[in-house]
Amino acid sequence: MIKKFLFLMIFSISLFAQDSALFNIVKNVSIPDVQTAIKDAKALKANYSDENFTNFIRAWKKVEALYFAGEIDDDYLDTPRYMDVFNNLKEDLNSQMQRVIDSNDDPKKALFKNSFKTVNALEYVLYSDKIITDRKKAIAGVIIDSLVSKLEDIKGAYEEFLTSKPKDEKFDTAIVINTLIASTYRLKEWRIGNASGSSSKFKNDPNNNRAEYFLSQNSFAAIDAILDAQKEILEDKNYYNFASLSKKLNAQKELKVALDKIIETKEKLSKLKKDDFSKAQDLFESARALHNAYYLSLIDKLGLKANVLDADGD
Repeated sequence: MIKKFLFLMIFSISLFAQDSALFNIVKNVSIPDVQTAIKDAKALKANYSDENFTNFIRAWKKVEALYFAGEIDDDYLDTPRYMDVFNNLKEDLNSQMQRVIDSNDDPKKALFKNSFKTVNALEYVLYSDKIITDRKKAIAGVIIDSLVSKLEDIKGAYEEFLTSKPKDEKFDTAIVINTLIASTYRLKEWRIGNASGSSSKFKNDPNNNRAEYFLSQNSFAAIDAILDAQKEILEDKNYYNFASLSKKLNAQKELKVALDKIIETKEKLSKLKKDDFSKAQDLFESARALHNAYYLSLIDKLGLKANVLDADGD
């Protein structure tokens, strides 16, 4: 997992009488996104269709991309790792899940590892071959129940945050921008660069098998959902949000650059053959430009100084 240590030097930022940008993002974006993910997970359990799986993946990626719960409450810091192990697991999850499928153990007993109850494990169960047997449905049902339970926990953490004593606006601002920086790093390096051969780890060695959802062909859908999630909190809304804060601090230009890069990245994604990363080098460059828009430009204009230490968690 990427470990990011954000050392902040805050210059003058006014405190606002209204709710903070983070408060309103959690209220108007984070909680609705979690509710959608819960709804889509339950719909998938009721009908294991391709459409339902894609809907759930998109919903989960939005929750994961803007995950604030771990910063709000330390108890939820590792929750995403219990739900999604992409690029964070050294063992061969697929072969282990095949043994789970082939065994005669009760599904709850067979799924004894946390990694066995992740979105990645669910994808293998549903897409390792064309037939979804009753055994696979039973296993998938247990996995989905576990994912829903954790989503409910996340929702509870956000709801508790809305009732808690407000913190310093400066602290909340740091949470939002650091989350955007971490999200775009994983986007460009893990979700695009490793498969396209653009990352330093796999330079000039593209391989679609490294894509996040190679089996179900939902890797591009996941990338698009992550970009949509970021776009949602950067756009103007009828409530005080990150765009409002940026205007207050005269960072409209820097914010627009980030928004433009999101739109550009989405456009480049849409022009590629579905889930084919062999020609996604330009996509990587756009994602890198988006990351730099946050990390090098916007964060500075907001009065934050960051020294970020990256460590690939692969």
